[in-house]
Amino acid sequence: MRVALALGSGGARGYTHIGVIRELQARGHEVVGVSGASMGAVVGSLLAAGKLDDFETWVRGLSQRDVLRLLDVSFAGGGAIRANKIMGVIGAMLDDVRIEDLEIPYTAVATDLRARREVWFTRGPADIAVRASFAIPSIVTPAIVGGRLMIDGGVTNPVPLEPLASVESDLVLAVSLNGRRSGIRGSTFQVSSDPDEAPSKADPKPSRRGGPGSGRSTSRLSGRIRTAAADVRDADLVRLVTARFSQGSASEVGIFGDGDDTAAPDLDFPARPSPEVEVAVEEGEEEVREEARAEERGLEAFPGTLGIFDVVTQSIEAMESIVAGYRMAGNRPDVLIEVPSDSCTAFDFHRADEMIALGRRLTAEALDRAGVADPQG
Repeated sequence: MRVALALGSGGARGYTHIGVIRELQARGHEVVGVSGASMGAVVGSLLAAGKLDDFETWVRGLSQRDVLRLLDVSFAGGGAIRANKIMGVIGAMLDDVRIEDLEIPYTAVATDLRARREVWFTRGPADIAVRASFAIPSIVTPAIVGGRLMIDGGVTNPVPLEPLASVESDLVLAVSLNGRRSGIRGSTFQVSSDPDEAPSKADPKPSRRGGPGSGRSTSRLSGRIRTAAADVRDADLVRLVTARFSQGSASEVGIFGDGDDTAAPDLDFPARPSPEVEVAVEEGEEEVREEARAEERGLEAFPGTLGIFDVVTQSIEAMESIVAGYRMAGNRPDVLIEVPSDSCTAFDFHRADEMIALGRRLTAEALDRAGVADPQG
């Protein structure tokens, strides 16, 4: 069967696109056209260029440490990551191929930020199209192409079906990476199955007068005090080492292990807390009291594991899910595969094996439900 593929945006969950393609190939189906946004544009371009095997081998071998090494941090340019290292690898695989010369018709979708409209890349260097398409707002720096400020295609078209309208196919299959949460492993927010960890509706509210709930506030405060004290102690340590370093060479204070150990700086600290620690304790006590008052009014404690990237990416995912829903309401694919948004975070690029396996499983289930015959069966 001739299949046209629309591959959605969603960061590391885009590894499931590889599993989708592998399941289609295993069943004897032929991909005759592909469009993609963000990670969908990455996988789609490599499929169209005949380089998906190379890409799959590479990502399956990535460890978490390898992923961190690929993140070239940016302090300017509208994003936290420049993505030059990542594009160096992907660009080498694409080998300067132009979109019009690809083996399979391909369209990458990006968003023109200033014009507030989606842009389809159907000609020109494939690597430039890919780079423009995956510029996640505030995470990856935007790309300037033809004087246009380009960001992630998922902002305007998370599952780009429209570019496939001209493709002659027997089946249009779309993959959304922002499906309903399922509670499977990988979610940032996941309800615990452990009754000792799960909050109870009968739990008393925190009290400012001791008694029920006061232990939680005390624990929270002690944690703040320890953190504040550690921060101040580290700062004091840096000042001591710097001061001693300025009095002699690095070898004299033994910083590089070649000097006399007796010359090492005295790192003993006074038993009485420094003024900085006392201030931090006072501020911590006030913060805990404010949080207790907020909880008494109905606000819950802020999750300590929530990071800035979590808020940004989950906000984008929420927006993309709504946009995709509206767009697909008038342009339904023959088969829609929805990857749960909590299957992994957008930055779990070290989890290729399980995401590819998930893609294969979801594809097999979706094709079977749709009654799509397996030519190999």
